[in-house]
Amino acid sequence: MGTSDGREQREWRNPFKNEADAFRILVMFMVAAGLVVAAAELVGSWAGIVVGLVAALVGLWAAANWLRVGLGENDESEDPGSRRD
Repeated sequence: MGTSDGREQREWRNPFKNEADAFRILVMFMVAAGLVVAAAELVGSWAGIVVGLVAALVGLWAAANWLRVGLGENDESEDPGSRRD
């Protein structure tokens, strides 16, 4: 499906379609939460808030790019003969 400027429009990935993608999101949340708690305990509450906001912005940016481009295997291009059961 093309757009008016000739570029192909990609479909967004569903991050919960497979277990590996969902696990990546879980790890991102755990790392961000750990950073917020560590900053709040070591420096103070305001540091935890700042780290939380930065982590949220970085996480949203990374997730948006990841969902657009996609990581892991592409289900549509997988050759049925190459699957291991």
